[in-house]
Parts: sequence; C-alpha cells; structure tokens
Amino acid sequence: MTRKGVQHRLTRVFLIQILFISLATVLGVWATAKIIENVLVKEALMKEAEHYWQLYQRDPDFPRPNTRHLLGLLVDGRTQDPVPEILLSLPDGYQRVTLDGEQPLVYIEHKGEARLYLIFDEQRVSVLAFMFGILPLTGVLLVIYLTSFLGWRKSRELVSPLVRLSETLRYANVLDPRQARPDFTQVEAEPGSEASVLIAALDAYADRLLRFVERERQFTRDASHELRTPLAVFRANLELLERQVGDRPLIDRMSDTVDDMEALVETLLLLARTEQRPAASESLVVNDVVANLIERLQPLAERKQIHLRVKQKALLSLEASETVLNIVFTNLIRNAINYSGSGRITLVVVADAVHVVDTGTGMDREELARLLKPFERGSSSEGGYGLGLAIVQRLCERFEWHLDVASQPGKGTDVRVRFR
Repeated sequence: MTRKGVQHRLTRVFLIQILFISLATVLGVWATAKIIENVLVKEALMKEAEHYWQLYQRDPDFPRPNTRHLLGLLVDGRTQDPVPEILLSLPDGYQRVTLDGEQPLVYIEHKGEARLYLIFDEQRVSVLAFMFGILPLTGVLLVIYLTSFLGWRKSRELVSPLVRLSETLRYANVLDPRQARPDFTQVEAEPGSEASVLIAALDAYADRLLRFVERERQFTRDASHELRTPLAVFRANLELLERQVGDRPLIDRMSDTVDDMEALVETLLLLARTEQRPAASESLVVNDVVANLIERLQPLAERKQIHLRVKQKALLSLEASETVLNIVFTNLIRNAINYSGSGRITLVVVADAVHVVDTGTGMDREELARLLKPFERGSSSEGGYGLGLAIVQRLCERFEWHLDVASQPGKGTDVRVRFR
C-alpha cells in the first residue's frame, strides 16, 4: 500500500477524527471546569453572602453557613470566629487560597465593621462532578472510539478489493503478451458490490483487448511475409531492366521506393516478433552501427544531392539489438533525406544519445505533432508512407528509449534518441 493509497487516507481520516474528538473533549472539560469555577461557584458564593447579610441584619446572632462543602466565618464587634491568619490579610473578593495543604475557593465581603469569610471545599464537589459528569462522558467517548474503529475496519474491508485490484493492475507485465492479462482471481469482493462489478468489467475488457492485440500482431506478421515476395520479384525485374536500358533516374526512384518498402516490411516483422518474444541483445558500439548505416545510405543521399556525414563526440556502448538500432536510425535518416530536399544531414554521437540533424525546411509545432502519428506526412516530403517517425517512436517506447524532436521552420530538424 502506498503512502497515498485509499486505505492510508481512510486511516488518516479516522485518526484525525479521533484526535479532533479527543481534543474537543479535553478542551470542553477544561472550559467547563473554568466556567464552573469562575462563574457558577463565584455567583453561588456571592448569592450565599447576600442571603446571609439579609439574615444578619434581622438577627446579628444568626449562625454562619456550616455545611459539608461550605464554611462561613464572621468577624464583627461581638463575634470573633477563628479565621485563619492567611485570610485576614486578603482583600475582599473571590480568590483561591492555599490553606492546610489544600486550595479552597474563598469569598470575602464586609458590611460596616462586620466581615464575612465563605470557604468553599471544591475538591469534594470535584469528586461528585467526576462521578456524575466525567465518567458518563468517558463512556460516551469510548462508544465514539469503538464506533469509529468499527467504521474504519468496515471501510478497509470495502476498499480492500479496490486496493488489491490496483496492485494487480500496477504489477501486470504489459510488455510480455504471455503475462499481460492480469490475474483477477486473487481479488475477492462481495457479490454484487461495486468492486465485483468493476472486476468483471476489467476482466472482460482485458479479454477483448488481448484478442484485438493478437489479431493486429497476426495481421502484421502475415501481411509482412506476403509483401516480401512481390517486392523481391519487383527488385529482380528492376535490376534486369537496368541492365537492358542502363542507369536512368526513373529506375533509381523506383529502386529507392523498393528500398523503403523493404525497410518498412522488415520493421513491421520486427515489431511483430519483439511483441511476442524479446529481441536478442548484444554489446554494441553505436558509433560503428551509425558509420555502417552512413556508408550503406550514402548512394541514396547522393542521388538526392544531400551530404551525409557523422560526427563522433563520444564513444557510445550499449546493450541492445543491432537489428532494432539499424531500423530506428535507417527510418530517421530516410525520413531526413525525404524532408531535406537538398542540404546536409549530420549524425552526432554523444555520451548517451544520437542526434540526426538536417538542414531542411523544418516544421512548426502543429506539423511536428501530426508527423508523430501513423500515415501522416509533411508538406515537403518527397517520399515515404508517413510511418517513419511513428515506427521509431513505437520502437523507442518498446525498448524504453527516449525520442525527442526539435524543429524550427527554415532552420531544420534535430531528432534525438536518448538511451539513458
């Protein structure tokens, strides 16, 4: 489960909920205690003093309050109750005093020469408040915590199939057709639930998608094989015709077209094979591969009046299939030849990539985005089938290489294949 997974988020939401409930409860109890101490108790002691003064005016010998929680002491001309010395120096008003190791609340008030001391034993009342207030509140909190925990567990049970389903899809090996179909049998969900419906839909979708991919691969393989024979016959006839009538520009253009078609057929066959089984890799020096391609494609470039060269800035070694590299760079170079018209094409080998730079007319952003799609050709193209860049892009994605294209109208195009 990732840190941003659904289960982690649910757990975090429930923990935050419990934290806020606990914090609100603590703050509520603290605020209630302060309100009781500073408002209710103070108001009660003031009313108690007012009531006593009324009785005192009628009968100066009226007894002072003396209950389990409240003790009244009076000092006047006739009565001298035993007032603790610490209280004698205190001003009138409501305050908390340390007395005999305890801290009772004291209210002091005088009328003429008489002074009344009301001492409230808060601790006993606090015990009662705990018994009749805190304990029920604790029970309510326990019920809230228990229901939150049960809700959290039920939520995890509901989203667990979705989490397992996402993990199954995440680790499905889509590059290997034999393992591309995810195994949904390990994902258990309640019948009729949303997760169960989603699993069934994904299962059916995976079946249809794999059948479609297999049909496409079979068609590509069969069509490529069928096209090889007529191309071979056509090339043989071209060579025979060239011996009879000599070298002619028309024959050269037809020969170039056959070369393009053979390269395309070979590419389609390679794509069909590599999607069924991985292409054999070997240790290659990309500089040598590029140099051989330059030598092989030099006649085509000369016929188009294009200067083809290679610039080696670093030695680039790579574990890859030579056939795949040949197809990628052959498509890029042929594509550059078709678009350049005349000028210069430079292959630049750097530490981690190969650039194919031409001095053609260039392309704007919209045309460049369109050319990365199959069967799309540029306005200045002199040949091709609109598959070059699309095939290169597909091969780069297949082998986890990076294809970058930069172009400006009137300044040419720079196509980079980055291997790391």
